[in-house]
Amino acid sequence: MYHRYIIQVETVLEVGRRFGLETISYIILVLGTLGDHVSTMIALTRPYIYETNPVTVQLMAQGLWLPVDIVLIILGISIPYIIIRVTKNDSFKALLAYPMLHGIIRLGACIWNFSLII
Repeated sequence: MYHRYIIQVETVLEVGRRFGLETISYIILVLGTLGDHVSTMIALTRPYIYETNPVTVQLMAQGLWLPVDIVLIILGISIPYIIIRVTKNDSFKALLAYPMLHGIIRLGACIWNFSLII
């Protein structure tokens, strides 16, 4: 009886840890992407600031920058989410590296943009 209770508690703790790390990585992805997008749009209203990333400039010129960012968010969340649930493998943390790193890089760009504005 006592052994069964310990196993159930460990299972609950494991689910909580996985949900927490997964949720945090998705939130960082969304906040980083949206923060970069918004801060870039604000920064570009200043006459002395211009976009130096040629890919972003091309996407802006074609009106595709927002749709591409939305697709990157959707794919960055859905691919790890689906793979984690289908494989039920314990190595899920490696899959969360993409949304986490992508979000951190975009948060860095957001901070850089706001440093240019101020």
